[in-house]
Amino acid sequence: MYSRLIKEAGEMHLPRKTVALLLSLHLLGTIMELSSLIILMPVFQFIQSGGDLVSLAGENKYWNWLIDAYSIIGLMPDLATLLVTSLVFLLLRQVFTYIRLLAQAFAKESMITRMRADAFENYLHADISYQDKAESGGLINDLTTDLQRAADYIFGEIMLAGLLIVSAIYLIGLFVLSVPMTFTAIAIFGLALLILRTQMKKSDVAGAAVVQANQRMSAFLIERLHLSRLVRLAGMERAESDQMRTLTTRQRDTLYRLFTLVARVDVVMEPMVIAAAYVLIFVSIEHFGLKIEHIGMFLVIVIRLLPMVKEIARTRQANRATKAAHHSITDRMQEMTRAKEVMTGEQSFIRLIKHFRFENVFFAYDKTNEIAALQGVSVSFPAGKLSAIVGPSGAGKSTLIDMIPRLRRPDKGQILLDDVSIDEFALDKLRSGISSAPQMPQIFNVSVAEHIRYGKADASMDEVKAAAELANAANFINELPNGYDTTLGESGVHLSGGQRQRIDLARALVRRAPILLLD
Repeated sequence: MYSRLIKEAGEMHLPRKTVALLLSLHLLGTIMELSSLIILMPVFQFIQSGGDLVSLAGENKYWNWLIDAYSIIGLMPDLATLLVTSLVFLLLRQVFTYIRLLAQAFAKESMITRMRADAFENYLHADISYQDKAESGGLINDLTTDLQRAADYIFGEIMLAGLLIVSAIYLIGLFVLSVPMTFTAIAIFGLALLILRTQMKKSDVAGAAVVQANQRMSAFLIERLHLSRLVRLAGMERAESDQMRTLTTRQRDTLYRLFTLVARVDVVMEPMVIAAAYVLIFVSIEHFGLKIEHIGMFLVIVIRLLPMVKEIARTRQANRATKAAHHSITDRMQEMTRAKEVMTGEQSFIRLIKHFRFENVFFAYDKTNEIAALQGVSVSFPAGKLSAIVGPSGAGKSTLIDMIPRLRRPDKGQILLDDVSIDEFALDKLRSGISSAPQMPQIFNVSVAEHIRYGKADASMDEVKAAAELANAANFINELPNGYDTTLGESGVHLSGGQRQRIDLARALVRRAPILLLD
């Protein structure tokens, strides 16, 4: 189990040493708690003997050890010192528990932070073909709702491992007290868990259904929010509202089914473990003839074990319910890692002296389809001149432009900058020498000046205004409420379509890159 836990934690960027630390704190807390309980045995014996240390030392060797241990600190074992010792161990257990809870909370939130940051970075560096296929709703759901559920799964597994460690230590204590009674307890608790196994298996299916329902609802919501204008113009408000209700109802139903399974296990487990305790009391008195102090100690440990068995069952079921979210997140991370852009080349790109040209370039979006977007394209664009590519919609103009900054790579052929293949240039150096303005302006919800500076954060205000003049945007910018400090709104909603295009053109111009692409 430990190796699987380490592997799954590693997939979620949780260090091995963090897992080891949390389990060690579990172990230390358990040792302190068990020590606190073990001290109760000599307490019972001390009371029964009337405080006669001589007879106790003669009957039990461990009383000699106790007397020697207390004599080191100048004390003798009596009722007060034994009870204080038990309390000290209990307080130490609480200290270790407190440290573990703090460490676990910090580790969990740190893991989520790292995963979100790494996933965002991986997405930005993923090949554009992956980004074309990835649903933004599914990605956002994975990095919010399902990432939290995946974290619950990992730390639930750590909790489960800790509970098993605790249970194992307590079982050792039970074996010391009575081997036959311990086997009886194991048989009873094992039977209880076996009865609940079917309900736990159902949680796997229910957990996968929750992930699917969450992703569908998130994808639908984000897409409709972006296309709300089209929805209204098409008169589809009622149909889209009905579809949203259907998806949210399905989401509610899958979650409710999962909660039903969890509640069912919780309710059934309670009477089962209590019945097990009653059976153990009966067997210990009627069949095994244990001494009263042994029975008392055995029952104290069993009573401590009962909630643990219940918690193991609950945690195991909760983990099975959230395991699908863990798989969804790790699969997403692996997909983005595999789709990472090819980072070939080391040369810097300073300026274009002669030309850039395409030589017999082929490209297809669907690699299994014989229909290509570009077929044997050979063309040269001279430096220092304005060149235009014209053609009908779907002729491959945007595809051709995407290949210059290596957003897409040709299936065949090559692209040369001054007779040097673009693959020879470092990707970041190549793109720093290219500025572009797309067909559809992509505007951030920032001020006008901040958007124009996007890609050249150190541009002075004079450079920003000069770029706005070149883009024929200065006049309407000056008429905005706060001029260059006016917030543009999400996707530039406060501007007209033409104004958005001119501000985005100013963003491309302020960089003064050797190559300017206007799609």
